[in-house]
Parts: sequence; C-alpha cells; structure tokens
Amino acid sequence: MALALGVAAPAYSAFDEAAALRASQQALGHEVRDVTFLPATGERMRLDELRGKPIVISMIYTSCAGICPATTRQLAAAVRIARGVLGPSGFTVLSVGFDTARDTPQALQAFAAAQRVADPRWWFVTASPEDISRLSTDTGFWFAPGAGMFDHLVQVTILDGRGRVVRQLYGNEFSALEFTDPLRKAALGAPLTEAPVRALFDRVRLLCTVYDGRLGRYRVDYSMALGIVIALTTLVAVLIVVARAWRGGPPRGTA
Repeated sequence: MALALGVAAPAYSAFDEAAALRASQQALGHEVRDVTFLPATGERMRLDELRGKPIVISMIYTSCAGICPATTRQLAAAVRIARGVLGPSGFTVLSVGFDTARDTPQALQAFAAAQRVADPRWWFVTASPEDISRLSTDTGFWFAPGAGMFDHLVQVTILDGRGRVVRQLYGNEFSALEFTDPLRKAALGAPLTEAPVRALFDRVRLLCTVYDGRLGRYRVDYSMALGIVIALTTLVAVLIVVARAWRGGPPRGTA
C-alpha cells in the first residue's frame, strides 16, 4: 500500500485509505490554485510563477525517518533521467513540507542535503497552514493523525504547464517511464514560452524521444520526424499535381 506514517498538523481528523485514493484520482484534470511557498532559501515564491512548464509536487515532512526520504531518493533517480529528456529547465520539482510546525527552512535544507538533492530546479518548500490545506485539497493529498503519528498516501503529483493535475504516482517504486512519459506529454502540450526556433527544436526533440526497453533509457529517434516530413512532402506534391490538372481543364479536342 502507498501509505506512510509520521508527525504533522493534520488536514483530516481520520484517515480512510480508500477515500484518500478516490480523492487523489478525482483531482486529475483539476487546476491547482495559487499558493505562496517559503523555500529553504528563505525567498518567497508563488506557484503561479512556475506555470508554463510541468511541475512535480511531492508532499513530505522533514521529521519523517523512513518513507519520505525513500520517496525523495526514488524521485531524484527519476528526475535525473527526465532531465536528460526534457533538459535542465524543462520542469520544476517541489518537495512541500506539510508539517508547518517543524518544516522550517533549516529543516528543509538539512532534509535536502541528507537526500543529496542538488538539482537547481528542485525546491524544498513549506507554506502557511491555509496554503498547505489548499494545495493538499487541490492535488488530492490526504493526511491525518494516528496514535502520535499521521497517515497519508505516498503520492507524487504531476501538473502540466497550466497547473492542471495530469498524473498521480503512488509509492516509491514507480519507474522512470511512468514518471517521464507524462512529463514529456505535458511539456508537448504546454504553451510556447521561449524563442520560436529553440522552442520548435525542443518540441521536435521531445516528439522524437522514445523509451528503449532493452537499454532501459530514453533516446531520440529522428526517423519519426523524417517520416512525417516525407509524408507531408508527398501529400503536398500530390495536391499540386491535382490542382494544376484541375485548373487546366479537359484537354482540347475532347467532347
């Protein structure tokens, strides 16, 4: 089960795993409202400032001794592979500390260092209790107390460039393919925010990126793009011939 225990200010007074999973799935397709984060760096940032590219959200708490560190390390391994596909700035990762009483900037920094996370587009953040409640509701993340601990789904949420929930990953054993593929699709559907030529090149590269199961990694196969170009060129040529024949009318001397 994708379930964890820990200490935090709860969002719910009791935890029902089946109901929590339903809430998580019901969040798919919904847009996450803006919230204000306090990163480990101490400079406040807003979720809306990160829109335009996919966003990965992992809800954790820094006093967790087992599941949250393991989930973060698994996520880090998947992020390294995804960076090779989408580029160093192709998406943002947020590890959100929801224990607002304990998840201080210092605690967040220590947690990140302990997990050896040094990705420049990965922030360890917390927020006000109100914003944590809003974010957990919008992403379908439930947590509740239990005998001095709390229960919660082990969940990684992927948002597209418009801030909509497009994928939920559970547990800490998801594959690089399960993580990277929805990110790649979200990036292809995001609005263009860079120089047209570079943006077009990035879109073509993403479109031609395929997962090689034998190698266990992604690779770029430009034969797909070449096939599309050849097919379009052939179609244009046929249309030109048809158009010329239509404009020329029937041959002279025919009835």
